[in-house]
Amino acid sequence: MLFDLHPKESRTELFGRDEEVDYAVKQLLSGNWLIVGGQREIGKTSLVKVSLNELRKRQGLKTVYVNLRGIRSLNGLLNSLLSQMNSLKISIDVKVNFIIGSAGVEVKKGAKAVSSLTELLNSLSNFVLALDEVQELSKVSKQLLDVLGNVFSTNPKVRFVFTGSYIGVMRTLLDPPSDSPLHGRPPAVLTLKAFDEGKAKEFLRRGMKELHVEFHREEEVIQRLDGVVGWLTLFGNLHASRGLGFDNALRETVEQGKKIVAEEFRHFLESKVNKELYVETMRTVKVVSRWKEIKRGVEMALGKIDDKVFSNVLESLVNSNFMEKRGNEYLITDPILREVEFEKLFY
Repeated sequence: MLFDLHPKESRTELFGRDEEVDYAVKQLLSGNWLIVGGQREIGKTSLVKVSLNELRKRQGLKTVYVNLRGIRSLNGLLNSLLSQMNSLKISIDVKVNFIIGSAGVEVKKGAKAVSSLTELLNSLSNFVLALDEVQELSKVSKQLLDVLGNVFSTNPKVRFVFTGSYIGVMRTLLDPPSDSPLHGRPPAVLTLKAFDEGKAKEFLRRGMKELHVEFHREEEVIQRLDGVVGWLTLFGNLHASRGLGFDNALRETVEQGKKIVAEEFRHFLESKVNKELYVETMRTVKVVSRWKEIKRGVEMALGKIDDKVFSNVLESLVNSNFMEKRGNEYLITDPILREVEFEKLFY
């Protein structure tokens, strides 16, 4: 069902992304690693899960998906990876840092995460590993890149898919420094965009038809929610599946969406020293769009700010998909994010 709120896992469930799935599968079969990017609620997880399913069923590859939300260490990544492999009964042939028993594979007490993770990944064959929200590991990016560089050089039978915001590890993967073990080996990049008006209308029509609901107000929905598939899906679920009236469903979509993006922004701020500066910048960009205008507005609220510091804040917000830079303007393109009252949520 198109309006099912869970991530899609088969191609028949995924609307409007056939070309993107074909590209992802082609890159991974070619031995390339892949980054899947795009704003929140744009369908990155669904795209990755469908691509993994295609590789598993049609090509016979072993695949594992790991959601890194809340995982901040290589040890956490290692344990999550082993847990997924054990649940899928994927066997490995390693002995140094692992215990292999009836309960599956466990890390030996005292084993180092870097060497254990490297050993595990280099033992796998015909394997695709998807790491979702990889920016969560930004604090251990150097150690992770060392592991990935080792695996890239040693084991061509393992391929990676990375998703998340273009910060931390994601940015380093895209443009590694000259001393990085991944220098000169950039992953392929697939950036998902919002549906255009025509595709968004067709998505709503098909979803409503699946649930036998007559519907002719697509333009009103798109005017409020744009072509962001996550918001269109939520509206369709509320209206066609749960039976809320049009106005109530649209209002509830916006309110629930605001909670989702506000929580994402709070999570983004957890690692920031000057949280107030990020909050005030987002609030100001809702009113003005050019660098000097935004800085002037933020300084009226917070006082003098160093140009470089302010530029870094804007760059971080752009790289994290909370806003876009179009020419000389900075814009909050997500229609739901534009409605968040940052000053009330964070002050």
